Amino acid sequence: MAAQRVGFAGLIPVGFQTMSLANSTAVAVNSTCRAASVLHISVETQSCRYRADGTSPALTTGVLLTTGSYWINGYNGTANLRFQRSTGTSKVSLMAYRQVGGDR
Repeated sequence: MAAQRVGFAGLIPVGFQTMSLANSTAVAVNSTCRAASVLHISVETQSCRYRADGTSPALTTGVLLTTGSYWINGYNGTANLRFQRSTGTSKVSLMAYRQVGGDR
């Protein structure tokens, strides 16, 4: 049986990023993923926090994401989106997409 590719209608993949959030340094979305307008976020181990206003999240400050899968539609392509662990080591993966016919 041949492998099948799965895609999302109207979305073109532009980048991927894995973050291992193990210390007190917030990590921004990388330059490849900043070409995106849609982000699929997978929090794989331990909760994390994010902020998108240019201020780094801290261990107890920011929007909490528990383990699971999240979508951000309308990402503005800046490094203002930053992630930080809330406890332990948090592994976060991002799949970045741009919309067909989009500006980026």
